Amino acid sequence: MIRYFTLLLFIGLAFWSCEDDGNDGEPVNGCTDVDATNYNSDATIDDGSCEYGSASVLGNVTNVSYTQGEETAHMFFTLSNNSSLTAYNVRYRLKISYKCLSNSGSQSWSNDLLALGTVPFPIEPGEVVEVDAYVNRCSGLGIDEFTFEIYELIWD
Repeated sequence: MIRYFTLLLFIGLAFWSCEDDGNDGEPVNGCTDVDATNYNSDATIDDGSCEYGSASVLGNVTNVSYTQGEETAHMFFTLSNNSSLTAYNVRYRLKISYKCLSNSGSQSWSNDLLALGTVPFPIEPGEVVEVDAYVNRCSGLGIDEFTFEIYELIWD
């Protein structure tokens, strides 16, 4: 009788001590990468569904410098990463607008999109990078007026 009672007690404890994980031992598909925004701690098989956030880079024009009658204009701006993720391979395109001097006064405005510029290093979360660039325009005449804007920002 004591053997029978001991055996029942042992079997009962074995059943009660097993924790139910809700999947009855079946594999659970999902994202197993803890760095993903949709990480599933119950997943046992990575099904390729992991999703990752994106950095957020903003540009801000800070200054433009040129001397009327000269051919070179300097452009100053900042790029800031306002996210919690690092921005890699940051590229920017500037749009410039300018008037050249002429013998008969100022010419009409001209607009150009410049080739992509590249920040040669990653921009970390919360980091602000100061960038300066220059361009030559109005060959032989000189610049009368000049302005620019950050036309496009791209990053990985």
